[in-house]
Amino acid sequence: MKKHLLVVMMVFGGLLVNAQSIYAGQTLRQDKKYWADNNGYYLIFQNDGNLVFYNRSGAPAWESKTTNRGVRAIFQRDGNLVVYTRGNGVAFSSNTDGQGADKLSVQDDGNLVIYNGSNPLWASQGGIRNNNGGDRYRGNDYVSTGYRFRKDAKLYSSDGRYYLVFQDDGNLVLANRNGNPIWATATDNKGNRAEFQGDGNLVVYDSYNRPVWSSNTENRGGVKLTVQNDGNLVIYGRNSPIWSSGTQR
Repeated sequence: MKKHLLVVMMVFGGLLVNAQSIYAGQTLRQDKKYWADNNGYYLIFQNDGNLVFYNRSGAPAWESKTTNRGVRAIFQRDGNLVVYTRGNGVAFSSNTDGQGADKLSVQDDGNLVIYNGSNPLWASQGGIRNNNGGDRYRGNDYVSTGYRFRKDAKLYSSDGRYYLVFQDDGNLVLANRNGNPIWATATDNKGNRAEFQGDGNLVVYDSYNRPVWSSNTENRGGVKLTVQNDGNLVIYGRNSPIWSSGTQR
């Protein structure tokens, strides 16, 4: 009986290791894999200081870009996911503090999402889809620095009336809910990837890694890119806007 009980405890312990959710106040252990329920994706804070979201085959779906800088990763009690440097500086932040975030979810659909209850506040991919299906618009109106756009993934305004999408043709487009474009980088047939960089610059690169469009906001303190309910695309610093598409309705 004791032997069978020990086996049951070991199996249950394994399920806990593969937990889907990380809760506010939890520090991520280095080199521990936090798996999605279907074991198709995992989050890991690597020994090199980078926080990375991988699929099962080992291909990265998202990263904090904190290699050789990060020494500690924590989903704080204030709801902020932060990677700290050795001098206690911030190398990456989800900027979700003070919004009631209580759970960081490693999802079966390949999305890493911070929730306040059932309301998504931040996601590694543009369009939030929870594990129960259904697009979640409210609260997912911005991305933080270091975000790489996945082609055809949509970043919606919180009311769902506008979205930003990096199209398959290489054009970064701001459109209304009906799909009518109101702003674009005019990089169709030229853009290969789009990124809101760690330096606060929004850039579209071609296949040769050359910039073909830029917001020219590098090193000006930009921390988040927001699709607003008024139809304006805005890059914000800590306290004020530093760039916009000028498309407010």
